[in-house]
This record gives sequence, C-alpha cells and structure tokens, in this order.
Amino acid sequence: MLVISLSLRVVNKIINLIKNKLAFKLALSFIVIITICMITIGALFMQLFKQYAFESREKTMVTSARSIAAMASEVMGNSVGKTAGSSNPLRGFGGYLRSLDTITESKVWITDNKGNPAVISGRMQGQGMGQGRGFGYGARQGGPMGSGAGQGISTNAGPLPPEAERVIQDVLQGQESTSESFSSLYHEATITVGVPIFDHQHKVIGAVLLHTPVTGITSVLNKAVGILAVSLLVALLLAAALGVMYSILFTRPLKAMNRTALEITKGNYQARTGITRDDELGQLGNSLDLLARELGSTINQLFQEKGKLKDIISSISEGIIAFNINLEPVSVNFALADIMNRNDPYSLDDIDRDLQELEIKSKLVQVMKTKETLQILRTRSDKVLRFTISPIIDKHDTITGCVASVQDISENERLEQLRRDFVANVSHEFRTPLTVIRGYLEAMVDGTLDSRVDFQQTYQKMLQETHGLERLVKDLLELSQLQSGKISISQEVIHFPSLLEDTIKNLQTLADKKSIKLSYSIREEVPPFMGDYNRLRQLIIIFLDNAITHSPNNRGVYIETNVEDKNALILRIKDEGYGIAAEQLPHIWERFYKGDQSRNSKGTGLGLAIAKALIELLEGKIEIHSELNQGTRVTIKIPLQFLSSSMVE
Repeated sequence: MLVISLSLRVVNKIINLIKNKLAFKLALSFIVIITICMITIGALFMQLFKQYAFESREKTMVTSARSIAAMASEVMGNSVGKTAGSSNPLRGFGGYLRSLDTITESKVWITDNKGNPAVISGRMQGQGMGQGRGFGYGARQGGPMGSGAGQGISTNAGPLPPEAERVIQDVLQGQESTSESFSSLYHEATITVGVPIFDHQHKVIGAVLLHTPVTGITSVLNKAVGILAVSLLVALLLAAALGVMYSILFTRPLKAMNRTALEITKGNYQARTGITRDDELGQLGNSLDLLARELGSTINQLFQEKGKLKDIISSISEGIIAFNINLEPVSVNFALADIMNRNDPYSLDDIDRDLQELEIKSKLVQVMKTKETLQILRTRSDKVLRFTISPIIDKHDTITGCVASVQDISENERLEQLRRDFVANVSHEFRTPLTVIRGYLEAMVDGTLDSRVDFQQTYQKMLQETHGLERLVKDLLELSQLQSGKISISQEVIHFPSLLEDTIKNLQTLADKKSIKLSYSIREEVPPFMGDYNRLRQLIIIFLDNAITHSPNNRGVYIETNVEDKNALILRIKDEGYGIAAEQLPHIWERFYKGDQSRNSKGTGLGLAIAKALIELLEGKIEIHSELNQGTRVTIKIPLQFLSSSMVE
C-alpha cells in the first residue's frame, strides 16, 4: 500500500508538472541538455577509446611483426641461392609461429620476395594438398591434384581480395602497412599489419603479415557502451529529479507573482508576493509589490477625486448629461431631474425621450461632426432651458462622446426683462419731467408766456419735475449704497410712539387725497430703544406709501405694534388694497419690479428693494401675506435693545 501511495504521489507530481507548462519546459530543457551533453561526451569518449584501443593494438602488432621479421630474416638469409624445389627453409619456424599465435591471438603469414606464402600459422579452412593456387599461393610445382609441397595451404576462401594483394605488394616494396582487407578471409573483423623482411644488405626478401581479430576490442567497446548507457540512464534520472526540483523552486515565486497579479486584477491592492530573494526574481517580485502599492494608492486617489468630482457635479445647479460615442446618455447629475420637471428616479430612457422631444439629438450629431461647442435654447413647460453641448476629444484628436450642460435661464430671462423694464421705466421717468421742463423752457424762449403769473406757474411746475428727478436719482443711489454695505446705522434714543405719529403725519396728506383712513394701535407700551431714527422712519414710510398708493379710495390702512420677548419690535401694516398675485410675491423685492396693479403708478419700482435692504441692515425679518382684491398684510420684526427708564434719564 505504501508503494502504491508513493507511486500515486509521484504520478500526481508529474501531472502537476505537466500542467505547469513553464516548470515542465524547464525540467524537460534540463533533461534534454544533460542528455545531449552526455551523449556527445559518450560518443566522443567511445570514439577516442576505440581509436586508442586500435592504435595500441596496432602498435603491439607492429612490434611483434618486426620481431618475427627479424627472426625470419636470419633464417631466410641463410637459404639464399637455394632453388625453388629445395625444402622450405622456414619449415621448422612454423612451430614457433603457432606458439606465438596462441600467445598473441594472432595469425602470422610469412611470404617470400615474390609474395608466395612460406609459412602460415594456423589453418583457415583445413590443411592438405591444394588444388590450384588456393589463396593464390601454393607450391608452384604442385600437380593438378595438389602434388606440391606438403606444407602448402589450401582453402575454400577463394583468391585474395585486390586490397589484400595491394597490401602485400606495398610491404614487398619495403613499406609497413596496416589494413583490414583480410577480414573477408577470416569471416570476422581483422586488423592486418604488414612488415617487410630485410636481409643483411637491406633488401626485401619477404614479408610478415600479422592478422589479429578485433573481437576482443569490440567486446571491450561493447562493455564500455553498456556502462556508458547505464551511466547515462542514472544521470538522466538524477537530472530529471534535479530538474523537477529546480523547476518547482524556480516557478514557485512566479506562481506567487501570478497569484498577486490576479488579486490585483480583482481589486485587491493589498496583495503581496512575499518574495524575499535578492536575485532577478526577487527584484521582479519587489517591483510587483511596489506596483500593487502604487496602484492601490493611485486608485484610492482616483476614487477620492471621482467622489469629489461626483459631489461637485451633483452640487452644480446646472444639469449635466454625458453621452457615449453612440450618443446614448450614460451619466447625469441630480439637478437635471429638477430642471426637466421630472421626479426621481429619472432614468436614462426618460432622458433620451425628453431629448428627442426637445430635438436635441440632431444637435448632438452636429457637434460630433463639427467638433465645436454649440449653445441652443429650448422651452419646456414654463422654463427656458439653455443647452451647451461640447465634444469630448481624446489626446489623439478623436471624439469619444460629448457632454451637455442644461441651465434653467428662466430667472435670468426674467431679470433681463426686469432690467429692460427698468431701463424703460427710468427712461420714462426721466423723459417725462425732462419733456415737461423742455416744453416750458421753449414756451419761455418763444415768448408764449406773457404775464408774471404764467411765469410763476411755469417755474413751479419745473421745480416739481426737478424734485421728481432728484427723488429718482436719490433712490437709485441709496439702493446702491445699501446693497454695497456703504451705509452704517447710527444709534440714538428712539421713542417709538413719537416716531410713528411723525411718520403718519407726513403721509396724511397723501391719504386724504384718496379718502383713506390711517389708524394705528400700540398693544403694549414700547419702551425707548437705541436705533437709527431716520432709517426706521424711512422703512415705515415705504410700506405705508405702498399701502396708500395701491388701495382704492375710501379704504383704510391699519398699523399695529407690540413688543415680543422684550427684545424685538413687531410692526404690522395692513391695507384693503388690490393685493398681490401669489406668483408675483417672490419677485416684489427685486429691483425695478412692478406688479400688474402698479405699472401705471409713478413709482420707480425701487421702494420695496430699498425696504428689504433696510430690514437686512437692521437684522430684521419680514413676512408678506396678500390676496387679490383682499389686501396685503406686512409683518416686520426688528431686534432692538430696549432701554430702562433710568437709562433714558
């Protein structure tokens, strides 16, 4: 069971290694390199070993052949001059050669200077009388049935190969020679060494051919190949094990970096490789950790900037619409729904439909083509909307979309209309008295006026018109100073009942002209207080003048005062006039504004604007309630510092 478990673990490791492509490639590369190196080294070694073995064998054979040649030289030298029919001088030499053959595992041929074999150690195919020449050599006097010398050699191997004959001829020429040309005669690989036999006059009198089979050398080489193969197999196994271990160790930090990179892609910028090595892989891991830190910091900053930008866009009073390259709305801010008179949620489909209705889509196409900002006005319900469409262009000058800002300019249009009305009203206010004054002056120049009475009346009317112009200019200057904060509050002791009586007395004449009754009541005693007498009086006059001016004849204007919480004066002014429409109430404080009922009045439209500025200067509050044809009620609350009787004295 243990063996099976270990085998399964090894197989599992191998499968995992194959799945891990880089580790498999590293291990395989390691094994291939080792294999190539060992095969190359083994082949080179075997070649060198073979060369060395053959060269060593050849040297030994040459030495032996020379020794035999020296001995044969003495024997053959003594037989010079004998006829061919005489007995073989080397007949007794064969026994020595056969002994040498046994010791050296070689076969020796000795030939005469004609190439005829004199002595051959051993028998190649048998011994007896030969028919013909045998090897091509034999007793020349032998008859057809082999009646030659008794020691003639016969064989069925046939004639010598041409290469073998050339070897014998080279040796007889006095050259030592090495060849494998005799292998076919012995039916095995054989090395042949040929050495010439010299006499005492250094003439070639024969040749020694020493034949040695290479079976022994081949056997040694085969054993060496077997040992090398086993060594290679063991080395491959070790290389495979080391390659696997090295691949696992090498790819482990790469796996850690891969896991870290995957975590980073998932948004986990806190992931780290944990690699502490000092080599290139360690540097790469540290770089990846640095990238994660910097990327996390950058992403956090981008999210913060995105949040800020989103807050800024959300807080913008203008509507913002972002479009993609297909002119589809992809993002809007909260202000757009209010501007477009839509309730939340204001979906992108709703936005697209509204833009279709307002014919904005065609303008988007125009902007995408021209790459220029475009402004257009559209009316929706009671609003005037200004669309500013700008292209979004990247650094390659390619349009990636566009953005449109939607601004409700209804208020601006109304203010512009007020400005135009104000200019017209002021022009009218200036033109009317100037026209009157000019007419009187022309009459005086033309001599139309004769009597002193006419001149006096003319002067009086011109003076009245001049006062009107002066009042208009004064109101404009005063409002400008109030709104710019250039007017300060003076402090003096004020007795409010006296101030109220003085104010009503100044307006009584105006009220009497319209038979309007002015009445006031003080619910509780108002203690003296510190304040600006003239500014408070001016404030009351403005509201009383408006109440009298915008009330029909024979009506009443009522004034009521009381003290609240002992630190504020409450002043209420109620009339029975024409009233103010609800939609006009928010605008009555604006400069130059005149309601429908006051357009024919001689006022400049600056009174209530001045009153509002005075109330703010006094840090007070005001409320107005009005109904058409029912009248208007104004409530003013001014914080004051009331004085005790001892402080007044």
